[in-house]
Amino acid sequence: MNSETETGDEIVTVSLVTPKPDRIDEFIEIQTGFQKSVTGRINGLLGGRLLHSEDGWSLIIMSRFKTRDDLANWSTSELFAGHLARVGPMLEQAVPGRYTALWRSGDV
Repeated sequence: MNSETETGDEIVTVSLVTPKPDRIDEFIEIQTGFQKSVTGRINGLLGGRLLHSEDGWSLIIMSRFKTRDDLANWSTSELFAGHLARVGPMLEQAVPGRYTALWRSGDV
């Protein structure tokens, strides 16, 4: 694959999350701990990011998967369901989205 032009069957999830004001630090701690604990354990996961807005109120969780099947397997896993059950009560809002990569450059 030419990383400057082709993306294959890659899919990216981007979730805009807004934790409850009194749970932001707790959410960040749990989310970063979870992301570190599953690194290398999720089939097809190419990478991820947790981004904190400059205003301090919201975050973006981004994950890149090699294929749609890899994402589907992860999305229906017990590990993912357990994590959602743990962090769900901490959130005011979560807006997930799935995006097909059309082009890429660099390591984002």
